[in-house]
Amino acid sequence: MDKIYKTSAIGYYIKLARKDQANDIVRFLKEHFNNEETMFKSLVNSNVVINEEEAKLITEDQEKFQKAIFDSSPCLLAFDEKTKKIVGINLMILSQNPRFVNYCKAGTNAVFHENIPKSKLIKDYYHYMSIITDKVDLYDRFPNAKAALEFYAIAVDKNHRKIGLSLDLTITGLSLVKTYSNVGFIFGLYTSTYSKRSAEKIGMKSILDVDLLTYENEKGEPIFQDTPPHNIVSLMVLEL
Repeated sequence: MDKIYKTSAIGYYIKLARKDQANDIVRFLKEHFNNEETMFKSLVNSNVVINEEEAKLITEDQEKFQKAIFDSSPCLLAFDEKTKKIVGINLMILSQNPRFVNYCKAGTNAVFHENIPKSKLIKDYYHYMSIITDKVDLYDRFPNAKAALEFYAIAVDKNHRKIGLSLDLTITGLSLVKTYSNVGFIFGLYTSTYSKRSAEKIGMKSILDVDLLTYENEKGEPIFQDTPPHNIVSLMVLEL
């Protein structure tokens, strides 16, 4: 029987996703996460015109990438007790320390290189994300960790927000990762003040803060000009 995790929010529960729920997960993220994430939303806004073909490629790239993550890593789902519908997701990426294995079979960069996007906007999005994450070698900082778990996307249904589900999914993720003996730390790239608060409540601390307003295009204009007050992106970590 699947383990059920309790939530502080009354009327909900959390379970590990089954592998046959991949399509449900990408549909949920498309509706409640993809276009709301700070960096992606700003890139969309800076591209005045996205034609039909580019929009199609964006959707295909996002779905392919998210399914690839889900195929190799755990994912937590929050459910409404009454409707049994998915109302929250914590999609994680399990990676291995390349110092202990010949090939790092997971992790954002590995998944990206195995699923090169066709959309220019998606390429730009992961380019800027990698610029930030590559500033710190986490396995150099935690050399004894054989593996790590990244909180890649924590999303909550628009109709079920501000009741603590985001924090519940974060706490449950921490509880889950403690059952993995080889995982030495958890981390995440946090792009909103709200998500950072949930991370801080489980003891995660920022080891790198980057101001998105410092990135400029060839004209010297801010690329992420509409991001305040969420313009500070933080790489947050908790050693286990």
